[in-house]
Amino acid sequence: MKSDFIMQPPHPETEWSSCTGYSESAVLIERILDVSLKDASICTGPDDMYYMTGTTDGSSLQVWTSADLQSWTGPAEVWSLEQEGTWQKESGGSSGICAPEIHYVKGTFWITYGLSQGGTGLLQSFSDSVMGPYQDMGKITADGQDASLFEDEDGAVYWIYSNGKIAKMNRDMTGLEETPRMVEVQPWKVAGREDHPSYIGNLQVGSYGAFLYKRDGYYYMFCADALKRMGSDAVDTFVAVSQSIYGPYSRRYLALPHGGQISLFSGPDNQLYASFTGCGSYSLVEHYPSIVPMSFGGPGFIRPIEGAVLEKGAVGSLKPVADFLIRDPHISTGPDETYYLTGTSDKPHRNFWDRNNQLHLWSSIDLKEWNHVAKVWDLSENGTWENNIYENPCLWAPEMIYLYGTFWITYSLQGGGTGMIKSISGHAEGPYIDMGRMTNTDIDSSLFQDEDGQVYFVWQDGKIAKMKKDMTGFAEDPCKLLSSDGQRVGYEGAFIVKYKGKYILGAAEWNGDKRVDGTYDLMYAVADDLYGPYTPRRLAVPHGGHGTMFIDHNGNLMSTFFGNDRTAPFRTRVGIVLLQAEEDGAGLCIAPCCE
Repeated sequence: MKSDFIMQPPHPETEWSSCTGYSESAVLIERILDVSLKDASICTGPDDMYYMTGTTDGSSLQVWTSADLQSWTGPAEVWSLEQEGTWQKESGGSSGICAPEIHYVKGTFWITYGLSQGGTGLLQSFSDSVMGPYQDMGKITADGQDASLFEDEDGAVYWIYSNGKIAKMNRDMTGLEETPRMVEVQPWKVAGREDHPSYIGNLQVGSYGAFLYKRDGYYYMFCADALKRMGSDAVDTFVAVSQSIYGPYSRRYLALPHGGQISLFSGPDNQLYASFTGCGSYSLVEHYPSIVPMSFGGPGFIRPIEGAVLEKGAVGSLKPVADFLIRDPHISTGPDETYYLTGTSDKPHRNFWDRNNQLHLWSSIDLKEWNHVAKVWDLSENGTWENNIYENPCLWAPEMIYLYGTFWITYSLQGGGTGMIKSISGHAEGPYIDMGRMTNTDIDSSLFQDEDGQVYFVWQDGKIAKMKKDMTGFAEDPCKLLSSDGQRVGYEGAFIVKYKGKYILGAAEWNGDKRVDGTYDLMYAVADDLYGPYTPRRLAVPHGGHGTMFIDHNGNLMSTFFGNDRTAPFRTRVGIVLLQAEEDGAGLCIAPCCE
């Protein structure tokens, strides 16, 4: 395996390794048929027509036809379980056809299928037509479901089914000539990253819906699996890759968000498409069939084309408000109601982890147009204690607040430790003086001023301490704010904002895989008192990660956003999400507002 992405994935925030790609002309995917259908499968016929089937009521196999992938006719019933079924009805339990697929192999059409009680079968068209009539080729396997066919370049045909099982078929296509074997993915672990199969000890591509595709010498084994990205009910499509049909296969990676069980086929102009039924409440086409053009980002690396919006809600179609690179963005308001933005900058080395020792500031009067104010701090020029700890210190996650007639900025260092600077002019652009080291370890520091004027230092995963009046240090021993169930709100990026009389504690958390295929989400908990108790944490902004909430001039609750996972709408650009906050049975419910 030669692909760097396959063997050693980069940090998921890099655009070249992303699953979703940003485009100014992005469009939302749409259902191609206004019929609820599971396990949608599409095949290209020799007549340049497209044929689709999927799970309906389990009593028959139905087919839809299209010449352009937009207008579909049907359904036409091509096989009936009640009228034509044989062995399929032998089971004492309830029987039903599920996950059928259409394939054009060896000069005719075939339909693979599974039974709801287990077992897989095959039908062959007697004619050149997808409409049949069909010959029952019998039971192919007594176990599993989600059957599929794959014809290799040498003419050999393979039975693919369930969670990645594979076996070569005999020449007359009446059964298997070998015992099925399971495709196993390669687990891997890198410090700070966790891949789902490796940390649960499960080496399979996914749970169901196996489908095999080959291109440029690479075999792509697809399966569906529930990852709990965004803490949701999404079922995603994963893939593992090999240069040999039996393996060894690579690590798995997420190829199609919310895709579930898919099939791949060639469309107009030989464009590769994935057909699928939207899986999960975040899918734009939940329970309905759709297609997405697919692309290749490198050897063995398949993903949707740029500009295909796959996720519903305000975040799914979010666009950046500025084009400069930034991480951990923070927005606050000055005394003249100007908005100020700061965050982890990639200057001067255009690498967030390589001596990015500068702290930059931008301003806006409307949250839309942003102007660079100044470089207000540079560790190589202004740093003191930082340079005694690290040879090439990196400055991370600065946050600004206006207190006591001037501006204050907290910041973190790569490797741990937090500091604070103060503007001695009363202006946002400074100049600033060093207020010293606030914590010896940890990162992601923030300041919160309560309505009584008291200021608090908040950092890492919900740690908090009251500040001295002169802001030179803590006035009390730190403690950690936890939810009522004992869980932390997130593992980094903690902040506090007060809204509608409630204290909102926010922080970033990886849901699903950590720094691989999961989502870097903004979580929150709410309390009536600053020190709690806080409600159990909930998701505020999917993909929001280390954003921070703020209140705009109109009293709206907002959140910053920068994208830090493979399925975010964009990466390392600043976005702004309007939030709605309403009481429900569990307290204050915060979610992106779609209006």
